[in-house]
Parts: sequence; structure tokens; C-alpha cells
Amino acid sequence: MLSNGRRLAACGLVLAAIAGCELDWGQFIAHPTVEERVRENLSGRLQAPGPVAVDPDSFSFAMFGDPQVEHDNVNNLGRLKADVQVRGIAFFCALGDFTEHATPDERDSIVKDFQSVGVPYYATIGNHDLYQADGWEWFKTTFGPSCYPVVIADRVKLIFLDTADGLLGPAQFDWLESELDDGGRYIKIVGTHYSAFGGPEPIMWRLASTAERMKLQHLLQKYRVHSFVSGHIHGWLHTVVEGVNHFICGTMAPGGLDYGTDKGYLLFTFAHDSLSWQQVVFE
Repeated sequence: MLSNGRRLAACGLVLAAIAGCELDWGQFIAHPTVEERVRENLSGRLQAPGPVAVDPDSFSFAMFGDPQVEHDNVNNLGRLKADVQVRGIAFFCALGDFTEHATPDERDSIVKDFQSVGVPYYATIGNHDLYQADGWEWFKTTFGPSCYPVVIADRVKLIFLDTADGLLGPAQFDWLESELDDGGRYIKIVGTHYSAFGGPEPIMWRLASTAERMKLQHLLQKYRVHSFVSGHIHGWLHTVVEGVNHFICGTMAPGGLDYGTDKGYLLFTFAHDSLSWQQVVFE
């Protein structure tokens, strides 16, 4: 009989295999586990990005998933760039699946496109990033850790999780709770690749373990998290579960949608000591 840890790992492998990710099978089998990645993230050896400078009384930021550039290097980041000035976007958060095949050209292209938007950004890892050639090495040397917190304007706390293989694992849960337990000082948003609730879609589109999803929701509710934001699904969904906003936040990918009819991103605005959101649709 499989141990609980091995059972979860097996779930993650099956999850990735059926989720439409074209894999480097060597990396698929030999990649570091989420426990290993989290320990490296928390070791202090990887430098996490710090807080960006914003107007502390009013600022906006975008969150989206899955640019997923292919050989033609097409994505929708140019449309985000056009919105930066119009909507006053101070920074953006990219929630994984940056390339389709992880070729050098695709990787170079997405980094240049992120930089071309013209504002700082935060990133976390997706299944396409992890299960490709040297996936973890490329991600951590290019973007830094895959789970980390950042506090903006001493008011909004962003917590990024590593769910690239559909799991969180014990170490990341312990760390997450320590970050959430802030005495209510911050408005908290958790951002990651896989969703906890995938609407009508099958389980391959959300975290693999029912026990992990229940535990996660318990923590989100207990510590009054404003929003849990994910990508992975190429579409849009907003669900409120026990007072917590769950968003599948839109995609920058050029191809078709898994569900929904609109492409775009999730825009948060902090003003008057509160946080509001809106779906921005690309016309």
C-alpha cells in the first residue's frame, strides 16, 4: 500500500499527465518534489523579489495565468502593456505556465515580454514550467523562489504558493499558516497555479488531493483571506466559498479557452483602506 506522501505524489503525476501538458518525461519523473522545492525556497538561498514602490493610499495590480508562448512567441502581454498607463497598473503577478515547450527561444521571449510591460512583476511556477527540460533550475535562476510572501504598502500581503504538480505538501502548509497568521494586519491574497475549486471542470483542473483542498479552504477562511487566485484553466471563474473569493483569473495565452468566452486578467485596486476587483476583458 502506498504511503500518504507517495499517494499524493502519484496523484500529482496522474494530474499532470492528463492535464494537457506536453512533458519532458525525464523531468517529469526526476524533478524535485514539492517538499524539496519548498525547502529550497525557504532556505534563504533564493532571493525573493521585494515590495514595489506604490502610492500607499491607492494602487492597482493585475493577476493572470498562462502566457504559454509557443514557437511563434505570440501572447497577450502587449495588451496588458497598453493598459498599464490607462488603468494605473503598478505591477503584475504571473501565475505559471509561461511557455508551451520550454525551448530557449520561448523562454527568452517570455522574459523579454514580461520586462517589456514596463512595471515590476511577481511570478510563481506552473506545470508547464516544472515538467520541461531543466524546469526547476530555469525557473529559480530566472525568477527566484516559487513560494514567498511580499507586503505592498504595509497593507496588502501577497502570498505565492508552489502548486506546479498539483500539490502543496506538509512543509508548504506549515509555512502558509505561519504567513497567514498575522493578527489581521494585512489584506491577504494567495496566488498560485492550480485552483482549489474548478467549477464544472473535472479534477485534473484543480489541486489533486481532496484533503489538501479542504485543509487549504479551512486556512483561507480561518485567517480571513480576501482572495485565492489561480491560473491553469484558460478562462475566468469567480466563486465565493465561506467568505473567500476564489478566482480563476484569466489567461494571456493566444489559443482557445478551456471555458468562458473572454480573455483578459484580474485587476485589484486598493483605495480607501479596502480592496476591490474587476475582470478586465480584452475586446
